[in-house]
Amino acid sequence: MKQNREILTGALCTAILAVAFCIWNVFGNDVNICVTAGCSLYQDFTLGGISLWWVGAGFFAVLALLALAGAASLGYILASLALVGDACLLLLMALTAPCVSCLVIAIFFAISYTSFRQAYYSQSQIPQNRASRSLLLWLWALLFIVNVGAVARSQSTPWPIMEAGDNATVRVFFSPSCPRCRDAVNILSGHVDVAFYPLAETEADTYKIAQMLRLLQTGMNMADALSGAQDAAILQGLPAWTPEMIWLRFRMLRNKAHIFSSGSQTVPFFEYHGMPAMLMRQNRTQPQQLSGAGHDRPQDSALPSELVLDGRCDANTPCP
Repeated sequence: MKQNREILTGALCTAILAVAFCIWNVFGNDVNICVTAGCSLYQDFTLGGISLWWVGAGFFAVLALLALAGAASLGYILASLALVGDACLLLLMALTAPCVSCLVIAIFFAISYTSFRQAYYSQSQIPQNRASRSLLLWLWALLFIVNVGAVARSQSTPWPIMEAGDNATVRVFFSPSCPRCRDAVNILSGHVDVAFYPLAETEADTYKIAQMLRLLQTGMNMADALSGAQDAAILQGLPAWTPEMIWLRFRMLRNKAHIFSSGSQTVPFFEYHGMPAMLMRQNRTQPQQLSGAGHDRPQDSALPSELVLDGRCDANTPCP
């Protein structure tokens, strides 16, 4: 059967754009489109000592030549192999951390595969209903969606009730109904470089945190705002699903999800970023370094005694 060796315009344009994108990343792009840890994790990956971006550029250059020559059959085979390799990379990223730049180039792999596949089926006069089914493409799409979801989730950062989250050395996740949480807020508020992240263990907590926000906006400090919000049960008569309350519930749900994803279900929940200044002052003679994240009850004997909080509130069984 004689094949029509016409230029495969769609596959050619896709391959040229992919080559440009790969080269752009090799020499360092001026637009930081990667907002996840995966970019730093995979930027030094090589194949035989050659950057994967150069390998990608060379591969797409070959696909461009095949598209220019109208070699749909050979292009389909190579694009299929590339999509299998990309699916393996997507699986690896799903299990570690997604890379936005890698997801962009993954789209080019999928489009190239689809273009060459359609051209091959057209040249071979295979019915279109068969050409539309591809188990490999469905598998790739599933892994791609998983990675896109992971990127979206990574950008859903916890919400601090006061602007200090990213720069704070200590992060405290608390619930207004938890007595030990109130102890932690009273001890740390105004004395330590700390950010506070509220979450609702009960329905009443939602209204208490809403009241805290109002009190904080008046200039009240964190400890006084938490104390003043304890009688906010009267606010439960107000509409619970106004846009403002829906947004508040969503932000607190993000905070609770952060605790769960960190392997804990209790409050107060502490995270340490770097060496807290209070520990530096107390450990001049024998400095000790905290781990990246401390959970629930700090066990380090070097901690100030007032921070070793006995008692926790379980997420499934809130404090009375």
